[in-house]
Amino acid sequence: MKLRYYWLYLLIFFNTAAYAEIHPLQVICSAKPKTCQWLQASFVEKYNIPTNIVRMSSGEALSVIEQNSTNTDFIYDVWWGGTGDTHLKAIGNGFMHKFSPSIKNLLGWSTYLSDLSNGHSVGVYAGILGIIANKKVLAAQNIDLPSCWSDLGDPKYRGQIIIANPATSGTAYTFLSTIFQIYDPFQRLQILAEIKENILKTTTSGYGALLPVANGEAALSVAFIHDVQSLANAGSPLTIIIPCEGTGYEIGAASILKNTQHLSQAQQFIEYTLLAETQNKLTQDISLQIFSNVDAVMSPVYKNQGALNVINYNFRIYSSERMRNKILDTWEGLTK
Repeated sequence: MKLRYYWLYLLIFFNTAAYAEIHPLQVICSAKPKTCQWLQASFVEKYNIPTNIVRMSSGEALSVIEQNSTNTDFIYDVWWGGTGDTHLKAIGNGFMHKFSPSIKNLLGWSTYLSDLSNGHSVGVYAGILGIIANKKVLAAQNIDLPSCWSDLGDPKYRGQIIIANPATSGTAYTFLSTIFQIYDPFQRLQILAEIKENILKTTTSGYGALLPVANGEAALSVAFIHDVQSLANAGSPLTIIIPCEGTGYEIGAASILKNTQHLSQAQQFIEYTLLAETQNKLTQDISLQIFSNVDAVMSPVYKNQGALNVINYNFRIYSSERMRNKILDTWEGLTK
């Protein structure tokens, strides 16, 4: 009897090991590529759990999840990073698994996202939106720096803006929803129409829009300001402008997909990213967001938070499907 159970144990063990080898933990990562790569390597090294990470922008990830909602062969287990409003939309449509992280020493905005999502997501990092300007390009054309969101519609910036597509980019959607929350309906339409006239081209992701501006292809972009620091450190003549009207922010979320086949490993991955040890390494070496563990060190980009003029961003309203569709339809309907 004991021998029979021993062989049964071995069979289960080897079948489980073989399954993990063939079907590793699958993570959609909506942070910048360097962050995604580091998370994969460090998690595998620490826990020896086979893990595959695929980089997608927030909007791309949301679209992929929505399009595969009834596909039983959909392989992804975790969605890590990207703006919280896109996660909340996916949660509202029933695509995510409820979970409760064992790590409790998290900042209020992180647990706020957990509460708002009814335990289906958690805030891992936060980032503040800004106008990013290439000083060298503007100086060469004798053009002043903008000070406000509304300045981006000035004709002197015609062909000088590169921004992401808000349908695929959480950065760009946060920008549009910020304008919606600052201005009344008439003003927002006028300002957004003027800004759209000045756009040189759009990209898939917010970080992807920042890179050509850093290289001098255009003068202006909109990005989360922590993404600028490494480019500025590498010599790009970039400056950050916090708009005079105030600015929006993101809560970078982490969620588990409803049909995961690796629930315990998926939760372990998210909890690994909530550890102060992990977040400190990200802050010091990889990325510069504000991280959610109370014991994590403060990013040097955000040490002077009082000067950042952040609005009271309404995640509940601006993550809803109705509002998201309204914003995207408004932007799409503006002629250029």
